[in-house]
Parts: sequence; structure tokens; C-alpha cells
Amino acid sequence: MKLVSKTLVAAIALAAQMQPVMSDTITNVPVRTHPSQGEVTHIEGAMARMVSSTEGVVVDLATSGLEPGHAYTLLMAVINKPGECPVLPCTPKDVLVRSDAVAADVAYAGGAIVGNDGAAHFSYYQPVGPFQKGFFERGLTGTEGIEIHLVINDHGPVIEGREFEMLTTYRGGCTEESLPPPMPASARDQGAPGPNICRMVQFAQFIPEQPAS
Repeated sequence: MKLVSKTLVAAIALAAQMQPVMSDTITNVPVRTHPSQGEVTHIEGAMARMVSSTEGVVVDLATSGLEPGHAYTLLMAVINKPGECPVLPCTPKDVLVRSDAVAADVAYAGGAIVGNDGAAHFSYYQPVGPFQKGFFERGLTGTEGIEIHLVINDHGPVIEGREFEMLTTYRGGCTEESLPPPMPASARDQGAPGPNICRMVQFAQFIPEQPAS
């Protein structure tokens, strides 16, 4: 059974085929447990990579420690003006509450149903321009000096007949009460509610280099 759209398949294929060239910037960062779940710890063996060029960014995240049989989505938060954040790295409040000031947006970046090994792999290509399912309709305005956060969102056990929705929307299958209060209506409208608890469980951050003082 195919659970991803043709557009998503094309994007993943492009990400997998895109080979770095000399003008690309490649950054590898660790994957950690999300602070909303308690003490932040590194996921052993997990890694996120970003390849950026003037045309866009490819993000690739391989991780483990997830719940077998659960549906997960990957969210990509882009802060186009991280210099406007009070501290670096920027915070979820900057992305969701101060989005105007920091020119932030959030995009859907893939989905996966986790098998018995608890592992998942996400790949996504985002060109400069608008997001297909952006929260704030700002998109990626450029790739120079931006900050990107990747967040894995757990949608709970797969609900029969709703697999596609749970893999391609922000809140598909989840209760209203489990959604963080700052989430805008544009995010809450993506997918129908259900009985499961949505949780942000892992994240990775790509932070721009700061000029020497």
C-alpha cells in the first residue's frame, strides 16, 4: 500500500539523488530527545544532515528509539532572520509566537510508520520559495545565514484507514488537548482530530555560524 503522494515521492527521490558539489554547504548535527519530554539526551547513532546551496536545502535525518507501529511526521522550522531572535539558537516561541519578527515558517518534511526496530529515516528537499503546507506562508526566502530546526512528531499508533492522513498532516489522528497551545490555526487545520496523543519526541538544529567578535 502506497502511503505517500506523488509529490512527496518526487521530493524524496530528488533528495536521495542530489549529490553535493563544491559550492554546497554540508552540515551534520546530532539528534536529541525533545525538551517537551523531559531531560534532553542524545540519540545514540542518530544524525541529521543538511546540504544547502543557493537553490535550496536537502535535509536527511536517520534515527532510532521510536515506538514501533506509530506514525511519525517530520516538521522543518525555518527561521529566515535568526539575528532577530533574543538568543541563539532560536526557540519554539520565536518560531510560533514571534514568527513575524524572525520571518519563520514551518513545513511538512516527510512521514514514516516505524517498524519493530524503532528506526526511521526522513529525506526532504525544499527549494527557495513557498512551502506546500506552511504554517505562516513565508517559506524559505534564501539559504544564507538561516537557522533550521527538524522536529519529529509522534501521532501515536496507526489508525486503520487513516494512515495517509497521519503521515502527511500536522495533527492527523491526535486529540486537540495534545497540541501545544502556541500552534496556529493553520497547523491545527491540517488533518482531522482523533484519539491519539501527539508528542514532539526528537529534534535537530542547524545553527548558522556567528561572526567572530
